[in-house]
Amino acid sequence: MRKLKYIGKRALFRLSPALAERCGVDFRLEAPNRDFLEQHIFGYLNRLAAGGQAPQELLFLGLDKHNWHYPRLLRANFHSLDILPRSAVYGRPGRHWVGDALQMAAHYGADAFDVVIANGVLGSGIDGQDGLRGLLAQCRVVLKPGGVLVLGYNDLPERTPFPVVVDGGFEEFVPDIDGVIASRHMVDDPFRHVYCFCRKAG
Repeated sequence: MRKLKYIGKRALFRLSPALAERCGVDFRLEAPNRDFLEQHIFGYLNRLAAGGQAPQELLFLGLDKHNWHYPRLLRANFHSLDILPRSAVYGRPGRHWVGDALQMAAHYGADAFDVVIANGVLGSGIDGQDGLRGLLAQCRVVLKPGGVLVLGYNDLPERTPFPVVVDGGFEEFVPDIDGVIASRHMVDDPFRHVYCFCRKAG
């Protein structure tokens, strides 16, 4: 029954992503770290957006069917990028770019976003300390002064066999999220998934 339901959702999406969205279709992953992101981190970002003078501009790095529903959970103008052309079908019309996160500053320009979410990209396309430094440099350019970077990664040797150091224009901070008492919050799951909260200095 569960498999048939999934097949039906996929068929509706292929027919019309817009119709699938109106019907509330999603392909969410059932995992503690995803639940924390979708409920607690998004809730925090939505509270920030509610207090702003203008709509929040948010960039999400890495798009697929499992996070296609995220724009429905966020009070923001949701932009996305992914290096794989096949993932473009999950993007919002006019707000998705097929490209490399290590080259996004040339595409978006400076001070474009209030929030950047980079979840699961370390060890999956952004590799090693050079890759991390390159990603942070790109995020610094596209974020507005005071903008928020949420960096999520699996603290496992096969994914991040290097120190995840966030510096050079970013300050880690403790967000106003229940149960979060440090700038890096590890979700209790087998992936040792860590969310690091940073703010662009200046």
